[in-house]
Amino acid sequence: MTVETSATATTRFASAGGPSMLLPATVACGVFMTSLDQNVVVTALPGIGESLDRPPSQLGLLITVYVASLIVTMPLGGWLADRFGLRNVYCFALLVFAGASALCGLSENIWMLVGSRALQGCGGALMGTLGQVVILSSFPRDRTLKINMYISLAGQSGPLVGPLVGGALTTYVSWRWIFYINIPIALTAAMLAASMFPTTTKPVRTPFDFPGFLLVGIGMALLVFGMDSVAAKDAASSLIGIELGLAVVILTIAAFYCLRARNPLLDLNLLRIRTFRIAFLTGGSLDTIGLSSVVFLLPLMFQLGFDMSAVQAGSLTFVAAIGSLMMRFFMPRLLNRFGFRRVLVTNTPIVALLVAGFALMQESMPAWIVLAYIFAFGVFRSVQWASTGNLSYSDIAPEQLARFSALYYILWQLAVAISVGFAAALLSLLAGGGKASVDDYRILFVIEGLITLCALSAYLRLTPQDGAHVSGHGAHMSTD
Repeated sequence: MTVETSATATTRFASAGGPSMLLPATVACGVFMTSLDQNVVVTALPGIGESLDRPPSQLGLLITVYVASLIVTMPLGGWLADRFGLRNVYCFALLVFAGASALCGLSENIWMLVGSRALQGCGGALMGTLGQVVILSSFPRDRTLKINMYISLAGQSGPLVGPLVGGALTTYVSWRWIFYINIPIALTAAMLAASMFPTTTKPVRTPFDFPGFLLVGIGMALLVFGMDSVAAKDAASSLIGIELGLAVVILTIAAFYCLRARNPLLDLNLLRIRTFRIAFLTGGSLDTIGLSSVVFLLPLMFQLGFDMSAVQAGSLTFVAAIGSLMMRFFMPRLLNRFGFRRVLVTNTPIVALLVAGFALMQESMPAWIVLAYIFAFGVFRSVQWASTGNLSYSDIAPEQLARFSALYYILWQLAVAISVGFAAALLSLLAGGGKASVDDYRILFVIEGLITLCALSAYLRLTPQDGAHVSGHGAHMSTD
């Protein structure tokens, strides 16, 4: 990567008093918009269907195509940044997102809206992958922990406010405004990025890895649509099997290709870095699969098992996001005091027990006990994900940042897609193809808790010094 991380950049930042904190605020805007648009559509679907005269069964594509577009475009970020410059590509991504949002709002039929959502996902993918590169390229590693914690609040806010914003705008104004609100935010962020983001030296003229892009893109798209079909149960089992089988075959070929190619679009050799491999593959993927399943399973158990309304279930699961948000403020001090290894080794059994503990939920339980339990789960889930997320980049070299960011977000989305698809398939198996009982959900929560606990074997291989230059463990934490 050719982002300024050399002595020249350091001198420039020092003479200017360091990068402005408007820089991470600009990145946070991009993170917030990307996260918001994954969630804001959910409560607007009935209004969109009525306006465009389409049945609800066709509207799930608006969510799936956005996620698929995110995943397919993510590997492009590193190559584009090397080729055209980090600042230029990030500004371009914001303009694409703004333009696609306008097209979404102007859509007069379902297919124009689907196409606009796909374009919106392209812009969101580049903002997501390159935003982290901007932060890691502009600030020393001993400051990135605290900055990333605050930026992650923007990402966590998307699931929190998305359904509320979508419902309010659809009810009182129009569903089209859930897309129009992005335009002024994206344009303002583009102007700030153009004035503050780091420039690059001479771009590296690396040839575009077209075979790698096709293999990864097609494989990931098939996997996302296949997992979505499993979760929605809206396709024949034979078709789902074909989609997932092809996805596995193509992604396996893509993995071998990327390991052998000279300039692969997706650099799997980064997994040779021990802290990244532990934080986001051997350990992080397992706890991501286990923890992400709760978001899918808990509302279903409340509504289909306990006969709650969608509003009742949403008001209970809502507090997990609040717990996650609140804990982010304490994470820098926690990691500074105990280090990544001790936090993960201690927290993994706790959060695994909390996942399995949802099996003990009873319909007759007082609401305050349910709320307190879900809040505690949100707190400890936040500890887990904040720790693995920040440990994963601790040993990444400056020139590897763009490639790391693309691989990181691909693996994250892959783990989430597998989590939902696996949980849906296992739930269907337990239910025998019929309606799942409360006991089926309870068995599944125990299984997901055990999957999360398996991550502990990976975290035990960490040393107390791993990630110390990021957490500040063993030294005085910066108060900046």
